[in-house]
Amino acid sequence: MNIVRSNDATRFENAASCVAYEYDTQTSDINIARIEINGRYPVEGSVVNTEVTELVYVESGSGLASVEGETHSIQKGDVISISKEERSSWEGSMTLIIACSPAWTPEQHTTVS
Repeated sequence: MNIVRSNDATRFENAASCVAYEYDTQTSDINIARIEINGRYPVEGSVVNTEVTELVYVESGSGLASVEGETHSIQKGDVISISKEERSSWEGSMTLIIACSPAWTPEQHTTVS
């Protein structure tokens, strides 16, 4: 068992509109982050994870999720599944909990037009 306390999360500012708190789960099988979106992320284009499947839970707020060109309204309590290589973007004011399997790393995360 491994417990990661909230004050042990690492804060990253991916953009002015996106702040992430990553929790080190000590395994390469799965990890989790809390993402605060205020505006659009990425500012232009989409992001792609080349190695992971993302399971996204909307903890609070609402907005838009665009995956592979399809845009959907999302709100607190919704769950979105994003497969590896799918293009996605977010817009709104919301907090997302994102679990990634295998564990997310910065090297396999890229922004595309």
